[in-house]
Amino acid sequence: MLVKPHGLFSKALAGGWSLGAFNFSNLELAQAVVGAAVKLKAPVILQTSEGAIEYGGLKVLAAIGKQLAAEAEVPVILHLDHGKSLGKAKECIDAGYTSVMIDASKEPLEDNIRIVKEVVDYAHARGVWVEAELGAILGYEGAKGLVGKGTPDEFLTDPKQAARFVEETGADALAVSVGTIHGAFTGQEYIRFELLEELQKAVPALPLVLHGASGISDAHLRKAAKENVCKVNIDTELRIAFERAVRAYFNEQHDKVDPRDILGPAREAVQVTVEEKIKLFGSNDKA
Repeated sequence: MLVKPHGLFSKALAGGWSLGAFNFSNLELAQAVVGAAVKLKAPVILQTSEGAIEYGGLKVLAAIGKQLAAEAEVPVILHLDHGKSLGKAKECIDAGYTSVMIDASKEPLEDNIRIVKEVVDYAHARGVWVEAELGAILGYEGAKGLVGKGTPDEFLTDPKQAARFVEETGADALAVSVGTIHGAFTGQEYIRFELLEELQKAVPALPLVLHGASGISDAHLRKAAKENVCKVNIDTELRIAFERAVRAYFNEQHDKVDPRDILGPAREAVQVTVEEKIKLFGSNDKA
């Protein structure tokens, strides 16, 4: 069922678990995410970036998400990931998304606050949840070949700014920069839990969001999920699982080519990855 996230985030915050937020840009990825959620009786977040919308089309991706949600016996949130403008947020809200992220984190603080507040005003009037970002999570969303070792100190989220930011914007959740990076990972990323603890004290009742979680150790993700981190984004690891399955297909000889024979195993591989993350975040059996 397609739902708004308000009640689920409250339960996650109180219960010490996180919702997995998984990116999709086509039918197979969306099926894998929802299939894993149904199997494990977990609420789940299906999300699309602006790049995915450009690739698949907003109406098409929204229709896929809403139809799969309607067929599922678990709560499914349809979310805009890293929306860059009020216009894009409006388009997604009007298309039926139940949650949106406005990412103005590259702007000066005052501009970030102003832009987020505009989105919050539009979204809240329609009962839609809003995630914002403070600090900067480096890397490339969905890109390969990133070289780096986490996020430098100057880009980390400032707890003092966080309290003011949340109060003035009215955002429902805050994506924080605590050491992770977007995109491909080096294996040396880690979560700075001392900073996460300070942020939790600054905004104690607010769900926090972890971006760039691909490549972070299971131990760190499990620990973060028990804190105020109520949403964890996963994209790159889904792409890797998908790619490996496709490569395996083409490493063998086939008498005929059928796209379903290529995409079916890839979908299954992604679902396995999603299932692993759902268990790690503790959202299984929470539907």
